[in-house]
Amino acid sequence: MRVYVGCSGFFYRDWVGTFYPPLLKREDYIRFYAQYFEVVEINSSFYTFPSRSTVKSMLSRTSTLRFAFKAHRIFTHFRKYTDQDVAKFLHALEPIFEEDRFIALLFQFPESFGYGDEHLDYLERLSKDFRGIQKVLEVRNKSFRKVDFYQRLEELGFSLVNTDAPKGGRFLVGPWVGFGAINYIRLHGRNMDRLYDYLYSLEELKKLKDKIKKLGKRETYVFFNNTVRAQAVLNALQFKLLFGIRVDIPQSLQKSTREKEWE
Repeated sequence: MRVYVGCSGFFYRDWVGTFYPPLLKREDYIRFYAQYFEVVEINSSFYTFPSRSTVKSMLSRTSTLRFAFKAHRIFTHFRKYTDQDVAKFLHALEPIFEEDRFIALLFQFPESFGYGDEHLDYLERLSKDFRGIQKVLEVRNKSFRKVDFYQRLEELGFSLVNTDAPKGGRFLVGPWVGFGAINYIRLHGRNMDRLYDYLYSLEELKKLKDKIKKLGKRETYVFFNNTVRAQAVLNALQFKLLFGIRVDIPQSLQKSTREKEWE
């Protein structure tokens, strides 16, 4: 299993001074991020179609970083897109395809998107419209916890996203099974009251590592989404260490939390 660990996004204001040096220019954030990580998940594309110039700019600032992009909500939440929307979205990503630095396109559906023939047909439409593109699917409705669905998903060319999230909430946690060409894991934290504001303990990270190792020997991507106060960064670096990947943890990150004995 080849494991790559990163964060969901690389720019948040409260990362400045915690992860990013206080005087670092904004255009240098991605360069600094790339000193610690090989992969990043871009979430801004969910809210606004990415521009080709912005994509080229990100590529020009680092020669090593690889990118996953979250599909715009028109494809997942509104579900009223045109062929022109598909062409526009993929045109913006072409520079990443050309440099072979693309990981996958993440389709993350809301909890209201449940298991049923209509929604399965919609996934088949997405499969055809984004054929030839590495695709991963995160569903949040618990009705999708079905082996036949996972198998159908694989047939459509998607890889299943496994997630960690607050138990007892609205999210489908896990399901901790491997289906598709790659393993793709998103870790949202376990705070029921404030989603994405969570720092995993070392014991929790070790248990997550064991779950991930059981997914099968596919290329594996893990993204931490508990982005408040750069907790995702610290956990991601700790996770790299647990997988035997050498990395230094900035002192500013260690000082920002009470848990420092990560070795």
